[in-house]
Amino acid sequence: MSQSTLRETVRERLASGWLFPAPHKVWAGKGTGHVCIVCGTAIAPSEVENEVAGPTTVWSHLPCYSIWREESQTYERVNGTDGTAYLADLRQTVRDRFANGTLRALPHDRSWTGRGVSDICAVCSRPIFAAESSQEVIGVQRAHAHLVCYRAWLLESIAVRQSDERSSAESNDTAAS
Repeated sequence: MSQSTLRETVRERLASGWLFPAPHKVWAGKGTGHVCIVCGTAIAPSEVENEVAGPTTVWSHLPCYSIWREESQTYERVNGTDGTAYLADLRQTVRDRFANGTLRALPHDRSWTGRGVSDICAVCSRPIFAAESSQEVIGVQRAHAHLVCYRAWLLESIAVRQSDERSSAESNDTAAS
């Protein structure tokens, strides 16, 4: 993919919320075969792989990360946002769906990142295209989500589990009294 095509792709993904703004700090090392979030190709052992921790952890080639970071800086400057508002909106969507029973809290934090599966996102109900990366929950009924949607779902699920644990502990304390 040409550099100009990659830049345009990154701009579109940032604008749609499909890709979060690239953070300033990443871990770098030899490629381990992860799929680059920017260009969609595997990162070979002979290439530098950046592990990018954002709403979820993703990987990118060094040149792809450079483009993503530059476009993210432009996006943040133009929009006055670092992407946290989008995540906050998604978290509210998850809470609303928990409340109306159309989405369940995740029972654990186990999942894997892979290629899109031409499925519907369990959180936002928009399509996950085969060319996109997605998150799949492991060990529960088949569920796929966009990377940032999964992050919102996971964060809200952790909050629900912690609340349930506190309620259970309080009930045990009351019963013991």
